[in-house]
Amino acid sequence: MFRNLMAFEQCYHSCKHLITSYAVLMDNLIDTNKDVNFLCEEGIVANWLSAEVASKFFNNLYKDTTVVNFHYKKLCDDVHEYHNNTWNRWREKLKRDYFDTPWSTISFFAAFVLLVLTFLQTIYTMQPYYHPHA
Repeated sequence: MFRNLMAFEQCYHSCKHLITSYAVLMDNLIDTNKDVNFLCEEGIVANWLSAEVASKFFNNLYKDTTVVNFHYKKLCDDVHEYHNNTWNRWREKLKRDYFDTPWSTISFFAAFVLLVLTFLQTIYTMQPYYHPHA
């Protein structure tokens, strides 16, 4: 059905090529079975095929067609810009590897508060030595 809709878009030049753009977007998103599984787990894509069949389907969907106006270019550029930003990648890696559960986040903040309180206690303990009341 997708191929027929894309063929229709290719034949009529007044069409906006939305189906072809969607096929290109999905091909950019899906390269392997893991990509299909991830998109299904996150509820982005509903898949009633195997992950392997779905990835092959999207990777071969828009072969032998030309994309006149890719409607998702801004979206793809924004995603690439976000991914290429070092700060965003570092933050996501930190969140994925160290703060993946609420307990790890709570533990980090509790340890940080204890460290600050220990530092303040040390400052107040040393203060009479350097500034005696006479």
